[in-house]
Amino acid sequence: MSLHTELGLEPIEYLPHEAVLNIVFTGSLLSKEGDRILKEFGLTDSQFNVLMLLKYQAKDGVLNQTTLGDMLLVNRSNITGLIDRLEQAGCVKRTGDSNDRRVKWVQMTKQGRAVLDKSEEAYYKRIGEIMDDLSDAECKRLCRALESIRGKIRTSVEI
Repeated sequence: MSLHTELGLEPIEYLPHEAVLNIVFTGSLLSKEGDRILKEFGLTDSQFNVLMLLKYQAKDGVLNQTTLGDMLLVNRSNITGLIDRLEQAGCVKRTGDSNDRRVKWVQMTKQGRAVLDKSEEAYYKRIGEIMDDLSDAECKRLCRALESIRGKIRTSVEI
């Protein structure tokens, strides 16, 4: 469906601008759909992403808060609150570092693993439904195109 049909926009003459609007609008819809799916499991998208990072990116299932914050692109105060809420929900446990008291290590609990397993299954099912019109090759081309766009932004702006 076109932006004209969905948003009532007049035809956009500059194709790169139309492409950017499509990216932004689609990203917004995907984010809302993710929120809708994860709400059923008591998770926000950021909490889900922390649990996914702990499952798939952590050696021995443990990452420090700073690394998690870097991977999530949130600032340190946000990651602290995010981990606080996950800890209160019983999904992660936090421990100090014996060599550096400023470092906090985060590990998923059994309860966190159970929540992640259920939410991940529902998330992947829905993402599969959304993306099923694209072949693997098209998904790879889409990833490369978006990586190229991010690369051009990063070379011209400090992010």
